[in-house]
Amino acid sequence: MQHMHASTLGVVCLLLFATSARGQSLWMTEHLANNCEYEAALASWSMAPADVRGSFDSRLLKARILIQLDRGADAVSELSTLRKEASEKRMAEVLLALGLAQSSARMFRSAETTLRAAREKGADTDLVDAAIAEVWLSSGRKGEAEALLRQVLRRAPDMAGPMLNLAALRAAEGNVTEAAALIRFAWALGYQNPTELRKAPEFERVRALGLINDLISTPSRRCRIY
Repeated sequence: MQHMHASTLGVVCLLLFATSARGQSLWMTEHLANNCEYEAALASWSMAPADVRGSFDSRLLKARILIQLDRGADAVSELSTLRKEASEKRMAEVLLALGLAQSSARMFRSAETTLRAAREKGADTDLVDAAIAEVWLSSGRKGEAEALLRQVLRRAPDMAGPMLNLAALRAAEGNVTEAAALIRFAWALGYQNPTELRKAPEFERVRALGLINDLISTPSRRCRIY
């Protein structure tokens, strides 16, 4: 999506929190991230006590925030270490996050391999397929990406990420009316980030025609990270 901007849009709403960072010390970090304040969330994380920051769940949370900030290489570094430490029970979620981080870092071949490994470890099929479609979209395989996105939405019509990526595809084709409708569907499903919609380059023509003015001007924010 610039590469279709997919690393920013699709990943943001691909998944909800798979695991909450345990303990109360990071509740503000999670709150900020859930409300699309990723820079503030990372700053909040950095102010947590050292023993909290060093925990497995805390470092996984940090990596997820880095992905939202499009700092894929930093997230890959963190997650590669966590992969070595993860128990079999936690491996699927670590691999899923690592695949998304690799996609953000434009390591597309590695990302697809990692995501398929996550599925083999028990990660949810719809989440993995949505992530693979994200990789394909980011790497320019638009036809394959759209086919897989539609498969995912047939199985899981309440997933906002695939809906938003379809909107980006329609906008790229010049079908701004359908793109706007899909953006609204994604908004209704839980992706409510007016800041990102205001700056996403793939939706420039949609904005120019005023088709999502009400969304980009709303104070509402609800992103959540996976």
